Amino acid sequence: NNNNNNNSNNNDNNYDHPLEDALSKLHERLNEENATSDYCTWFLRILTASQLKSHPDRYLPFLSADSTDSSFTSAAAATDCLGNDGTVDLSVFCAREVEPMGKECGMVQVAALAECLGARVVIEY
Repeated sequence: NNNNNNNSNNNDNNYDHPLEDALSKLHERLNEENATSDYCTWFLRILTASQLKSHPDRYLPFLSADSTDSSFTSAAAATDCLGNDGTVDLSVFCAREVEPMGKECGMVQVAALAECLGARVVIEY
């Protein structure tokens, strides 16, 4: 009986942790440049753009050229995204500031993605 307990303990120590292994592999894949991570990032950018375009009344008040939000990377980007009526054209904004890889995101994009995914996000400075 004592012998069985020792074998049991040895099996526990050698137990494979498939969830930890899977998470470790996923973490590695999502952090490889020019690989799976880029596709995942691009997919999240498309979700964000779709959320912005689907709910313009929710996001347009936060996307003005006068905004102190970091949604626009430069004054030129804000000017380039203005429509004929002087308001931000969400399609242009998404095409220039949300969908392309390598663009920084502001609070509006974070909020749009969080709402799209049903996640709660708290932004702290």
